[in-house]
Amino acid sequence: MKFNDFIFNYRSCLFSLIKQERYFSLVKRLFLLPYKYLISIFRDIFLNKNIDKINLKNNSLDEYFKYFGCDKSSLVHGYNKFYDDEFKNFQKLKINILEFGIHFGASQASFSKYFPDSVIIGVDKNPYFKKFFSKKIRSLYCDVSDEYSLHLLREYLKEEIDIIIDDASHIPDHQLNTFVQMFRMLKSKGIYVIEELDIFQSFPESYNKNFENNESEIRNFLYTIKDKPSEIKKFIKNENILNLVKDIEWVKILRGNYIVNNRNVSEIAFIKKK
Repeated sequence: MKFNDFIFNYRSCLFSLIKQERYFSLVKRLFLLPYKYLISIFRDIFLNKNIDKINLKNNSLDEYFKYFGCDKSSLVHGYNKFYDDEFKNFQKLKINILEFGIHFGASQASFSKYFPDSVIIGVDKNPYFKKFFSKKIRSLYCDVSDEYSLHLLREYLKEEIDIIIDDASHIPDHQLNTFVQMFRMLKSKGIYVIEELDIFQSFPESYNKNFENNESEIRNFLYTIKDKPSEIKKFIKNENILNLVKDIEWVKILRGNYIVNNRNVSEIAFIKKK
């Protein structure tokens, strides 16, 4: 992690906690975050796999996903075929990719190999615990439940973004906040992706605690754009997302193959910007 990025991560986390009036958490993180940063440097030097030294040229995206243990592969969600279709025209270009949701960094590692001239920016509430290292991959802090944290991230990033992927909390409110804040950062003809668009319906105890009608505003918005674009104002009342309609060229909503409790939970949306 670059030192400048750590300073942003540190300040962004603390400012967000101050705004939320979470002062006990603030005091803990004043001391915990520098420690995590030092540990992340140690891990990058001695423990994490340096993917810049791994020769995996000309492999398919699914092979990269499998190699790094990413759940986007055909072994789990089966998103690889959709990503291949939508991303193949970007593969040889010099692009910037922003992905929400780092976990151990398998997805960012895979994309860094698939897009050899790319810069990958991974974003997470805990950007310090990845298992892979690359000079092409940055790790930044953001709490997608907090609009102010998203605002700070948007202000910090100077790059125009070609691809944005939301593989973070999968909570509908968070997906909506992230889309409203970050879609404007996307380049013309860029692609915005939202994974597990309907998983909240299968696991309401984890993803849908505060929803009365088991509905997702962002999901309803995307389906309306896809199926009934002329009726968008009839079904969608949120002005923040209605303002984005004019910038959307098309929406595709597809389904992978991951089954949990006899239900497919691999719904994924691709949104192309005009």
